[in-house]
Amino acid sequence: MDIKEMQKDILEHDLFEVVDRMPYGEYFLSIYNTEGDQVAILFEDAEGTEAWWAMDKEKFFTYGATVEGLERLLNGILYYTHEEECTNE
Repeated sequence: MDIKEMQKDILEHDLFEVVDRMPYGEYFLSIYNTEGDQVAILFEDAEGTEAWWAMDKEKFFTYGATVEGLERLLNGILYYTHEEECTNE
């Protein structure tokens, strides 16, 4: 993922759909630039199960300032949403 390009798409071009169903491990990743100061992150698996996470753009760029930081953020979201789903069943 090109972090600088994502920042440009969000901040300069104000695109809504920044990343569209990009393969990410066993999932598909989409990143949306929502109204206001939020970024929404969506994971979908092959069965259509979804996990959403929204955060402030500033926090997103802080965590995602590097590819490694963005991967840690995304993996943390996957772990958290998967754990939440498993404990709620």
